[in-house]
Amino acid sequence: MALLAVAVAISLIVVRLVQLQGLEAAHYRTISQQGRLQRVPISAARGEITSANGTVLAMTVRTDQVTADPPLIAQTMTLAQAAGKLARPLGMASSAVLFALRHPSSPQYVVLKSAVGASEADYIASLGIYGITLTPSYTRVYPGGDLAAGLLGFTDTRNGVLTGQAGVEQSYNSLLAGRSGTEVYQAGLDGQPIPGTQTVVRRAVPAGNLRLTIQSSIQWYAERACAVQIRKTGAQNCSVVVMRPDGQILALAQYPTFNPAAPASLAATTDIPVSNIFTPGSTAKVITAAAAFEHGGQTPLSSYVVPDALTWHGYTYHDAEYHPALHYTIAGIIANSLNDGMVQVAQHITPAEQYSMYRAFGIGSASTLNLPNSPAGLLPPPSKWTGGYRNERYMLSFGQGVGVTAVQMADVYATIANGGVRVTPTIVAGHTTPSGRYVPAPTPSGHRIIWRKTAAQLMACLEQVPLAYANAGEYWGLIPGYSVAAKTGTSQEPGPIFGSSFIGIAPASSNGLVVAVNVQAPRGQNYFGIGVAGPVFNAVMKFALATMKIPPDGGHVKRLPLTVP
Repeated sequence: MALLAVAVAISLIVVRLVQLQGLEAAHYRTISQQGRLQRVPISAARGEITSANGTVLAMTVRTDQVTADPPLIAQTMTLAQAAGKLARPLGMASSAVLFALRHPSSPQYVVLKSAVGASEADYIASLGIYGITLTPSYTRVYPGGDLAAGLLGFTDTRNGVLTGQAGVEQSYNSLLAGRSGTEVYQAGLDGQPIPGTQTVVRRAVPAGNLRLTIQSSIQWYAERACAVQIRKTGAQNCSVVVMRPDGQILALAQYPTFNPAAPASLAATTDIPVSNIFTPGSTAKVITAAAAFEHGGQTPLSSYVVPDALTWHGYTYHDAEYHPALHYTIAGIIANSLNDGMVQVAQHITPAEQYSMYRAFGIGSASTLNLPNSPAGLLPPPSKWTGGYRNERYMLSFGQGVGVTAVQMADVYATIANGGVRVTPTIVAGHTTPSGRYVPAPTPSGHRIIWRKTAAQLMACLEQVPLAYANAGEYWGLIPGYSVAAKTGTSQEPGPIFGSSFIGIAPASSNGLVVAVNVQAPRGQNYFGIGVAGPVFNAVMKFALATMKIPPDGGHVKRLPLTVP
């Protein structure tokens, strides 16, 4: 029985050996090989983002972590010799390096330096010290600090790869990130490649670079102008959009801003000119006026009796400041920003015509900027107008009951400056492919939304605005040597708080720039657009004209009658 038991035991062992070494040999061989395989990601350096004038706004810097295995080092040289060679590229005293090697955090591992530059890492690699490991990583750097932070966004590291989380970093992540590669090799117990085994490398695909239409100097100046005004007025936020009539955006500035290298929170990274919705107020009067010129048989010289307060079709409207009842032209209604006049102008068009004109100018439509969190705004169709205290037909005539973004309102005035042709706004000038070839962005499309005559009539009305304010002692709409077409806006926001806007075109005669300023919730008694947003407009427009080398046109403006007998 003992011999039988031994025979059974031996039989079981033999069967198991046959199973392991014969039938399942391939399976266990694969498991063994997989256990030895090491997969090391090879990151592609994230591409650069530059401004139109070549300023680097975002770039990637390679750093390497330097670690050591002291027992391995000791196989080829003394620890003191290794410390002497490593001291200079590590930027450390040789005694400090030697102390780290002699007192490692674990028997076979110690971090000598968490991050060294690429050139220092390459030099350390050239030393060929057995037991020294370099682990590369990439850090996103923003040379301008918070410059254009709202537009750029930020990145974080996901699976070892820098990934865009807001702004153009997110929208153009596939271009900027490239594609990571991998290195696969068989490693021994010490983690080093086993000599004679095969190493498989899938190279990383280089990233592309992105060039924006932003002019870095104008962007910087606009941000500083916003910051100064926020400190003066105690306002909640300020935004500035500088735009050319051909749709190219030269600045998307805001305050407050954030550090894109270390944002405090996701909420702090909001791109205010693109994402925040506000009530445009009187800056939107040009939209109803355009509809009245094209569909209502009105002209800039059509006149109305405009009192200080008006009860109109069951609703009472007030102007911001007291004035006597006079016969104002539409030019005068716009120049003096009279709500009681605009509700009468709106009577000449249907709700459908008024709504269609708002939509034609891009209000209530999705943004084309390809940026995250770009709302369409708030513009209910006439079928959903509720009446009552929200009598949209007349509220819309002076820019209440509608929600817009700063970019949308800049686009409205760029269309007027462009003779009635609306060109799709853009922030991308082009990109560089992984092979290094520069590809310009497609020319933005444009289409006519109002007649050239209508655009000229609106420009003539807007040119009266700076003159009217200058007569009242407010000179923020005047740029010496340049004609200026502009409009102020003071809106009542939920809260109740006020929004202050100033949008202007200079030179008004041709090739003008559009500067749109919005300041939300200023504190104090002065919350009007001319006094709060006007100083920002004046400073930024002067700087932008000088930066873009746009020559003055003499500043001559044909005066239109603002009142009639």
